[in-house]
Amino acid sequence: MAVVVTSGCTTNVRTPTNAQNPAPLEPFSKFSSFELKPINTAEDCAKQRGADVALTDVQGQLNWKLGPMVKDWNSKTASGTRKLLIEPICSDVKLVGTAGRILAGALAGSSAIVMKMRYTEADTGKIIAEPVFYQRANAMGAAYSFGGTDRNMAARISELMIAYARNNYDAAVGGPTGSADVVPVSTTKK
Repeated sequence: MAVVVTSGCTTNVRTPTNAQNPAPLEPFSKFSSFELKPINTAEDCAKQRGADVALTDVQGQLNWKLGPMVKDWNSKTASGTRKLLIEPICSDVKLVGTAGRILAGALAGSSAIVMKMRYTEADTGKIIAEPVFYQRANAMGAAYSFGGTDRNMAARISELMIAYARNNYDAAVGGPTGSADVVPVSTTKK
């Protein structure tokens, strides 16, 4: 009986093995124009239940917060014609919905999401950076919050993705993946 009860608390989302993303090959400020693409779900995305809701939330966060940053970068006068494509890519996602969380509680399992952000030089196809980001809503914590931590997961992973872009604009420094228990996310750097 214990196996049946605890098996509901598992999720099949693949957790990144590193707590820190490497720095890009060069700072993003070396490029003169930028294009933010929509989330690519065709390449490597293992969608489980609730995935479409989670990805819609992530896309909304990126459009709302990263979109204006990219627009600002494009307004700066920079020499050269190098263009950087910024493509969020779904790797794996599972989101337990509010109804499922209320009805089944922790037995509905954990929610989790893994995203990559591919930064590619448009003319050459050279990958400048491909950081991986991870966030999880623990089954027990999500049950106690009636799904609040499930719903907040998209905002948390979006903040990691946005912070990586912002923090690597002036200098190539890398950033957290989110796979560590405590993730310091700095969104104050401009």
